Amino acid sequence: MSEQNATENSEQPIPRAIAPWWHTILLIAPLLAFSLLGSLKPAHHALSQHHIPQYLATLVWEWLLAALVLWGIRMRKTPLRQLLGIRRPTLRDWRDDLAIAAAFWIASVIILAAIGILFKLAHLSTPQKALTQLAPQNGLELLLWVILSISAGICEELTFRGYLLQQFSRASRNLWIGVLASSLLFGVAHGYEGASGMIAISVYGALFCILAIKRGSLRPGMMAHAWHDIFSGIALMLLKHAHVF
Repeated sequence: MSEQNATENSEQPIPRAIAPWWHTILLIAPLLAFSLLGSLKPAHHALSQHHIPQYLATLVWEWLLAALVLWGIRMRKTPLRQLLGIRRPTLRDWRDDLAIAAAFWIASVIILAAIGILFKLAHLSTPQKALTQLAPQNGLELLLWVILSISAGICEELTFRGYLLQQFSRASRNLWIGVLASSLLFGVAHGYEGASGMIAISVYGALFCILAIKRGSLRPGMMAHAWHDIFSGIALMLLKHAHVF
């Protein structure tokens, strides 16, 4: 490498973080704390009871998380559009994103099912067991579940595939380190699912990262995330009423 090229490379600016790092720590700390609390046995028992308070508390937390993200990027004057990705406003664009989200959802369900089979063969608790305890049991709970699922699709994609993916990618100057860090945090944030669940959800998070990167937008991921949660809740509700669980 010539001296001139070395000088030019050394003068290349390090990508600016999208929010202050103290803010990122402030964001991650409660995620880890709530995950730890959710992994405790008393919390597991609470999951099977008092669903409506659980749903409402989680709904508030999802939007507080989104508000915290918006506060952080505002301090660095990072536009929200940078997190959301390419603007595609036409009906055709929405149709394309819907089709992409559907294809992604089918593929990811197959991958998650394969992971579940591996866990079962290894005699580990499957991720679905914890989710079964959270599943709605009546019409009101189902309505709140749908609202919560849509909120999770929006807020969690904004947080993990928008904010954290970009923040860690810029810090490391490596996109795939950003994918790894944000996906691991996504998995660890779901402590109530147990160790096997956190592993599966980390893989799921990585798939969402790849979708966001390839499409250049969070919108398909928000769609797939929301309806995955919606359909999971509906399916588990029907299975519980059929006394399968």
